[in-house]
Amino acid sequence: MIKNKATILVVDDTQYNIQTLSNILINQGYDVLEATDGISAINLAKTNIPSLILLDIKMPDMDGYEVCINLKSDPLTQQIPVIFISAIDRIEEKVEAFAVGGIDFINKPFHLVEVLARIETHLRISSLQAQLLEQTQLLENQNLILKTEISNLTGFNWDLYADLKSAIEREELRLFYQPIVNLRTELITGFEALIRWQHPVHGILSPVSFVELMETTNLVYPIGLWVLETACKQLQSWQQKFPNYVNLTMSVNVSTKQLTEFNLVENIRKILDNYQINPNCLKLEITEITVMGDRDRTLQIIHQLKDLDIQFCIDDFGTGYSSLRRLTDFPIDILKIDRSFIYNEEWIIVKAIGSLAFTLGKSVVVEGIETLSQLKMLKTLFSSSLTKCYGQGYLFSKPLDTESAYQVLENNKVFMTDS
Repeated sequence: MIKNKATILVVDDTQYNIQTLSNILINQGYDVLEATDGISAINLAKTNIPSLILLDIKMPDMDGYEVCINLKSDPLTQQIPVIFISAIDRIEEKVEAFAVGGIDFINKPFHLVEVLARIETHLRISSLQAQLLEQTQLLENQNLILKTEISNLTGFNWDLYADLKSAIEREELRLFYQPIVNLRTELITGFEALIRWQHPVHGILSPVSFVELMETTNLVYPIGLWVLETACKQLQSWQQKFPNYVNLTMSVNVSTKQLTEFNLVENIRKILDNYQINPNCLKLEITEITVMGDRDRTLQIIHQLKDLDIQFCIDDFGTGYSSLRRLTDFPIDILKIDRSFIYNEEWIIVKAIGSLAFTLGKSVVVEGIETLSQLKMLKTLFSSSLTKCYGQGYLFSKPLDTESAYQVLENNKVFMTDS
């Protein structure tokens, strides 16, 4: 820092000390302000904003500690470096000086060389801090510009990303549970855990609003782990509360990125142990894209989880680019027939997928069942294998919050859809 650009405020109730310090500082090229009491010092600091303050401690009416506290409580003056100068030599007094915001302490009688060295050092530090702050602000501005450019090019929503990240900390995420029903008994055998966002402004948001962003960023890891743990904790509660549902299952969606996470297997093992869940009651739903990805890595993780006796389900089967070879390579337990085939009444495809699944010794879950006629057609198509055929859709139930799902289990509901 150029000395003639720096202003030093000298505060001392002894005129000799002020004169001595002022003379040496002026000779070194500094501008000097003088105050002999605390009130004057505060007023000068607020009206002139000095680069640094040399502050005596023992003064009448208001001591140096009080002056420093006052200055540090005002945003206008709180960044001004304060060096205490005092004849007090007790350690307690020095500790107090630093506690109220001082950056240094010089004992009286002072040596002018030492005073100058301390001032120059702290002015240099202050200058570097200001430069660092300026550079930080510049980088933040450049980062904002870059984020805007990336957002324009890719459609990535940085505001939504920041909001979703905060939602984790604010515990705004919720799980809803949609029943899965056996088509022969029409009894609930399990639930699929479905994430929702209880947004403070927009209310309940469906996964369509945020899941794609979540799965393409690092947010998939903490959110995915939260979903697994929350779903298993809820499953434990229901199994313990309702003896008829000790084998109730919980289906949880796991993304491709999440499946290759380094410690996924260990995290799931801990969750199962913590909530005393029979691993066979946990069903992990993966997509065809996952199966078509890094075969060796994916297969290794799936086998490690299968060793725990966890079940695997291919979600939305038939809509991707499946390789039938992968169905024999991967230890898949369930094929989930996509709702689009049911909605469009593509019964030949539905029949083909179901027949393939049953031939390979797998079960089927049919999504998107909304009408009795759809259900009757499915029962006709799969009449010989209904014990291995399950349904999910609004005909049975929409996704339910925890309390509503509890009521369904408490009523031990049978969906008498044939009547």
